[in-house]
Amino acid sequence: MKYKSFILSFYYWLLVVFSFLLYAPSFVPGAMSVIAYYMSMLVLLLSVNTIKHGGFWCFRLIAVIVGLGIFIVNDYLRLFYSLPSSTWSGKIVMYGVFALITAIGIRKCNQFVKQD
Repeated sequence: MKYKSFILSFYYWLLVVFSFLLYAPSFVPGAMSVIAYYMSMLVLLLSVNTIKHGGFWCFRLIAVIVGLGIFIVNDYLRLFYSLPSSTWSGKIVMYGVFALITAIGIRKCNQFVKQD
């Protein structure tokens, strides 16, 4: 039983570290910032799956890290001084995907808290 909790804890921290590491390609203009966005959405989806094993803190922390990365750090998606090639319609779609995944995670958190 100790091995399972150790592996889960390692997996949670690995997701957190990887979400921080995705800040580096977010600074690079062009395709790298878009790739960083898609990778951060993958990390966010993986953190949603940790909720059923008690990883509420992991999902919340990664949602904050990814949100800051999208709205402040990412060259393509940031709210102020983004790349001139980025369109608002594309940004809104990408913001919507982030909001949808985060809403699913919050709903899942609330379901598991009510079950306890």
